[in-house]
Amino acid sequence: MELEVEDNNYMINGISLQNIRNRFEVIVIKLMEKNFPQFAEFDNCPICTEDVYALSLSRIPSVYVKDVSQVFDDDELMTENVEEIVKYAIFQVMSNPKHKHKKGKSKET
Repeated sequence: MELEVEDNNYMINGISLQNIRNRFEVIVIKLMEKNFPQFAEFDNCPICTEDVYALSLSRIPSVYVKDVSQVFDDDELMTENVEEIVKYAIFQVMSNPKHKHKKGKSKET
């Protein structure tokens, strides 16, 4: 089942809630970019990349902010902990892909 996100799904009483974001979304993406090269066997396909992103975020307590500048207000210790979670997620997805694949290509099962 694919979730469709439309602008009007984030509206209530004429107020847009689209700018409310989990502060860890951008941090996780940056750490994925940083760490993917360390995992030579990771295939970088869309399915595995999305799985790493989702698994990482699901293992981190959500912190929602309405000001995008708050997303980058993080301390080094917290980032190190999140980086370990991202590495764990990459390893888990590599070990249990949701499709048969060859490096750089994917096929849904």
